[in-house]
Amino acid sequence: MKKILLILILSFINVIYANEFDIKKFSDPNKYGWDTPKTHSMARQNLYNRQKLLQIYELNKQDIIKNIIKSAVAPGWGHYTAKKYTRGHFLLATEIILFGTSYFFYDQAMEKYDKYKKSTYIGDINQYYLDAKDSYVYSQIFFSLGVAVWLYTIYDSISATDEYNHILWNELYMEYHQKGFKITPLGISLRF
Repeated sequence: MKKILLILILSFINVIYANEFDIKKFSDPNKYGWDTPKTHSMARQNLYNRQKLLQIYELNKQDIIKNIIKSAVAPGWGHYTAKKYTRGHFLLATEIILFGTSYFFYDQAMEKYDKYKKSTYIGDINQYYLDAKDSYVYSQIFFSLGVAVWLYTIYDSISATDEYNHILWNELYMEYHQKGFKITPLGISLRF
């Protein structure tokens, strides 16, 4: 019963405050600046051209999620896709150096630990243990730095993709609005 009463009250309020629908005001083309049929036609053509430009952009833009996944799989891959080759090379080289150094120290630690287990002299046992421990700590430090750079690579692929999409839009926009004679490797174009 309360719901029906609420609906009736809202309907009554709507009737009281409702204005008459003005079809002339709704369909007035002058409110958009269409004074003549020519301006109306130009506005339609401009809308069509902008929609076409947006479709070209949507086909060529890069997906941020895909580049994040690429960077997670192989550091720098998302940057290569976004045409940020220098950053991609730097991040990939940094990852290789850090994880390679980590593996080198880990291998040294395991070698010294094996010597520690096989030693019988107390001086050698202490020295091999300390050397193995130091190498293992260095291995963990470089591995942690590698993980930090890997996470940064994933994060930075977002900004690289955003930059690529922004540059793509600007190039498409400038190409669309550029008028005149243009010679390209694909031929000659003339826009009015």
